[in-house]
Amino acid sequence: MRYMMMRKKAVAAAALLFVFVLSGALTLTGVLPWTLALQATALGAIGLGTASLLLLLRRVDLRIRDVHRSVHGGDQLMTARDMARISGRAKEARQRAGVLHAEGRIQEAVDELVPYAALDDTADLARRRMLSERRALGPITGLPERTTATFSPVSGRILHLVTNALPNTQAGYTVRTHRIVTAQREAGLDPHVVTFVGWPTMDDGDTSVLREVDGIPYHRILPGKRFLPGLQERIDAAVPEVTELVKRLRPAVLHAASDHKNATVALHVGRELGIPVVYELRGFLEETWLSHEGAPSRRGSERHRLLVERESSVLREADAVVTLARTMREEIVHRGVAPERIVLSPNAVDDSLLRNRPDGRAYRASLGISSDETVIGSVSSLTHYEGFDTLIDAAVHLRGWGHKVRVLLVGDGAVRPDLLEQVKRLGLGSLCLLPGSVGPEEALRAQAALDVMVVPRIDARVSRLVTPLKPVEAMALGTPVVASDLPALRELLADGRAGTLVPAGDAVSLADAVVRLAKDDCLREQQVKAAHEEVLAHRTWARNAQVYRDLYERLGAFA
Repeated sequence: MRYMMMRKKAVAAAALLFVFVLSGALTLTGVLPWTLALQATALGAIGLGTASLLLLLRRVDLRIRDVHRSVHGGDQLMTARDMARISGRAKEARQRAGVLHAEGRIQEAVDELVPYAALDDTADLARRRMLSERRALGPITGLPERTTATFSPVSGRILHLVTNALPNTQAGYTVRTHRIVTAQREAGLDPHVVTFVGWPTMDDGDTSVLREVDGIPYHRILPGKRFLPGLQERIDAAVPEVTELVKRLRPAVLHAASDHKNATVALHVGRELGIPVVYELRGFLEETWLSHEGAPSRRGSERHRLLVERESSVLREADAVVTLARTMREEIVHRGVAPERIVLSPNAVDDSLLRNRPDGRAYRASLGISSDETVIGSVSSLTHYEGFDTLIDAAVHLRGWGHKVRVLLVGDGAVRPDLLEQVKRLGLGSLCLLPGSVGPEEALRAQAALDVMVVPRIDARVSRLVTPLKPVEAMALGTPVVASDLPALRELLADGRAGTLVPAGDAVSLADAVVRLAKDDCLREQQVKAAHEEVLAHRTWARNAQVYRDLYERLGAFA
């Protein structure tokens, strides 16, 4: 089917080329009106929008007249000055298109680039990349009919499809993947992982097709290869490559993790080969995109709508859905997935973290923090929706009230420069420490160095829906948690029994909660005990592994 579509496009392109050649010849003989009619017919046939059609016709007509003058003598239409002027206008168009695309207005961005695409390679590539992205969004189409298995699967073998992975990428996403698969192996399953096509990039300097991490096989599909212009071409390349890998490994279940591109590949391969597909939704991509500062106006834009449609459709097409929290489950049900097809596998920790606390004192000492100072902060990606500017504002109040505190924010991200500027502006250079990103082991020591873990997320939809991992680690380590009173964080902290909830964005309430925990030993011990029980009962990887095993058994993984 894909071959036939490509053949039709090739035929259309050939016809278009013929028409333009013919129209150029007619122009040279003076039959200009006929050229416009022929060009309009050809371009309309391949589906260009009206605005793009008119702009392109104007540009082509200028190029044809340029040839006409060249043949018949006279001044050249396209002088060096003309080319410089066009280059400048193309750059301006690329800038305007970039702004429009950032706002989610894909078609408008494309229309800005159309008049310059034939003269400016960068503009053309940007246009093609945007169109490729748009083709990869919206409701999923073209899935094969469900078939019975074309091979005998290996009992208990699971193939996880993810975007990126350890050891090249250290992030909450990759750590969760690795914790899942190692726990599944300990539970008697046979997990494999495959990353999205083209990853790692050539810049990573590691293009091996197979890596093992702690004995877990991580397969790579065409690592280091670039796919132009963009996302749809990568998906198209991934489907046949993953199909061949699946035929070789013979997994009983395909388990795709966010985002939609992994689910799209898994659904195509699973339907073709008769393998059940699980989609694990770890976050809402469109909500993360909307959460950046100044981005709420993107809601309802073309890109936002198409993202929601693609994520919702792959959720509905999957045989089962896994997610992190009840808040996320409710949203998934709202998108049309039957509740009985959804299981929860929350962010979790290794059982050992409940018993063995890393040495946080040495980490404090390495940063010059004295034993009598109260250390508040987090180990986290420094993104806008985490709300750490509120924590820094709270430090001003704590200092004004005479409390000896240090703010420790370990991690990196887009807003780290803004936070450093805020610290400088408020004169908190000796009070607030932002040492940057660290490795996994050092991150745990930084966690243990905290006296209070603060999760001051802003009141955004992404914060209301998605539960973070780092507070779970703090709960396991016995570190009290103060967090914004938002649905996902309220669920995480057992409605305030396992931590303190404060209004989002309220620096005074946050500072007051830190003071109460520092002064009230009984309150602190009650919350630490409740947090420990919550993690032990619901948030260990061993427990999650059993959840996965039960799900796979229902899908026939042990037949």
